[in-house]
Amino acid sequence: MPQRTKTSRTTQQRETAPTALSLPSPLSVLFVLTAIAFLAFAIADIKQSARFADIFLVAERLEQSEQVSPDTLARTAAITDTIVSGDYCRSDIVMAGTTLVLNRLDTANEITGYEAWARAADDAERYMRHAVSCMPSESNLWLRLAVVRAVIAQEPKSIARLMTTSTRLAPVDEVALLARLYFWNRLNITTLNNARTSVDSDVNLLLKLGDPRKVGPALTRISAALLPYVKTAGSKLSSERKSSLAWFGVNIGKLP
Repeated sequence: MPQRTKTSRTTQQRETAPTALSLPSPLSVLFVLTAIAFLAFAIADIKQSARFADIFLVAERLEQSEQVSPDTLARTAAITDTIVSGDYCRSDIVMAGTTLVLNRLDTANEITGYEAWARAADDAERYMRHAVSCMPSESNLWLRLAVVRAVIAQEPKSIARLMTTSTRLAPVDEVALLARLYFWNRLNITTLNNARTSVDSDVNLLLKLGDPRKVGPALTRISAALLPYVKTAGSKLSSERKSSLAWFGVNIGKLP
């Protein structure tokens, strides 16, 4: 066979041989998978925002002290139920739902509409249990669960445990301290005794370090149950601090 013919056949074989595809690098694969994951999360996030748009709007109106009709509140009850049954735990959704269920409970009348009140109370407790399971490190949610439990039936040990959890999670945050002080001032002596360490801690910190412009108004009326804690904490204050608190409504020296 002539050399030229052999060369021609070899060339044709090379031209018709399949070309091997180069595999993508691991870094490229990782980038693509990450992009797909982010896209999926973004789509799910948008769907959730759209699904719960109504509770965002109503919760915002309530937080701005705007009027919301009873029909609107009743309509959102099904949506907050969906948050629990669907096990939604996105923080903004959970917090908006919290505003709604607590408002429904607050506006229900136990005397003139017991069935509606009982339903609102049951819904609120179920919702708040879901909320704390979603965000167990959120002090305010434990406080709100304690509030709901106290509204339904003040069980001293149970409420004391919830309040103590709130104190442990936010021991020095002034907003949390003031919220708990408001509630301590409405609990009975047995409940306070069951949470004595937490009550002492909150009252001492607020009287010693809290903003007098906020602490004063919070303690213009002190319950008989909380009074001993306030007097004990007040006895440890400097004269300057006592004067500052007295200027804003809490005169330690004139407490009964």
